[in-house]
Amino acid sequence: MKRHHDISGRSAGASVSPSSTARRRVSASLVCALGALLVPAAACDEEPAADEEAQAAEGSKLRVEPEMQFLAPIEIVPMPDDYEYHPAIVDADPQQRLADRDPLLNQYEDAASGRFGVIYVDYEESAEYLASYDLAAVQEAAEELARLGFADASPGSDEDAELDSIVTPRGWSHDVDNRISLEDISLTHSTFRKFGRVGGGCTGALFGNRLVLTAAHCIFDDIGNYSANHYFRARRNGSELPYGTVMSQGAVYPISYTNDGCQTTYTAACVKNDWAVLILPTNPWATSPNGAPGYFGVAAADDATVATWGTSNVGYPDCSDSLAPSFCASHVAFADFACAGVAPAVSDPDSRWPLYGTNGKLRTGCDTNAGHSGGAIYSTSPGVNGPYIIGNTVWNQCNSSTCNANTLYSSAGIRISTTLRDYMLNLRATYP
Repeated sequence: MKRHHDISGRSAGASVSPSSTARRRVSASLVCALGALLVPAAACDEEPAADEEAQAAEGSKLRVEPEMQFLAPIEIVPMPDDYEYHPAIVDADPQQRLADRDPLLNQYEDAASGRFGVIYVDYEESAEYLASYDLAAVQEAAEELARLGFADASPGSDEDAELDSIVTPRGWSHDVDNRISLEDISLTHSTFRKFGRVGGGCTGALFGNRLVLTAAHCIFDDIGNYSANHYFRARRNGSELPYGTVMSQGAVYPISYTNDGCQTTYTAACVKNDWAVLILPTNPWATSPNGAPGYFGVAAADDATVATWGTSNVGYPDCSDSLAPSFCASHVAFADFACAGVAPAVSDPDSRWPLYGTNGKLRTGCDTNAGHSGGAIYSTSPGVNGPYIIGNTVWNQCNSSTCNANTLYSSAGIRISTTLRDYMLNLRATYP
């Protein structure tokens, strides 16, 4: 099945503007139907400590609610469990891309009016919405949320330190793959349990109890339909599911991704906007054999500071890919702890939210291949309350025929900008 039409009304490649009906505000009944998505959930399955409960309550008061506008009904396309879609970068006519932009979405793409927007996908209601926020309010709330600890990771354990400090000197960026299989590593390792398999062919990382950062292309199939495999399996290890399977109830991703037509024509300009957040339901870990897996912190900084941060990456490689690691096993995570020791590099500024002229593309020496998409680039450099997500993996800079000893940056993805960090903190306060 194909969805009726996408955000900009396109169907089978055609482009039209949304109808006046599609632009209407969500009715009261629709808002009620979205209650579980717009209203913060109750406590998680684990009994919170008194200070954690107080923090969550205070953070909930600081959250900034979106204004919701209905865009279109959608159909979710069922996909095989092991379906893997990995877009190839193609060229496109820039003028045509400008002509295809949606006039409604344009109003919220660069926050010129003081409001920014994201595309909100409600999987349960099979509908798309424009969720717009007051930019200044989100920024102001984020400062206080950061003070309360909403930018920090959940607590780890001392026994994880030895693995977390492993350093490998070279990677694909020097034409040598030094990824390490996590197959025989503890399934409850406090860093690795925060990663998981998204759908059948991507990677994601928790940055809140109910929030998973992944790549936007991971929620689409190869012709731009929404994939039905919007589940998250924390620390999946082959057939082992130590934290069970959680179906997401919704997702958000940037207007620029759909306004650039990235779900059907993936160009180099799409990389820096290729992020999405899966929103898990209330009490996502209620039936988990090992309780809640915890979550990463989130960090952003200026270009020069980011360049000094050490980087690591975990992903679920596609074993049929030419850059798959040695001893690759299906649905088994592999980690690169040092990303070849190459300092991360940022490039490609963008005047739209959430970049605002910030260099949004993050290049690293992390060893990756198809299947790593969406997997967090994380670091302990930003502070002691980490590890922190500083970006994600989206695509390979080099491939099996172009990686060589002189190659530094073998993979690329998004960089967590300050505005994106602020929004992620607001999501954490909204979905505890």
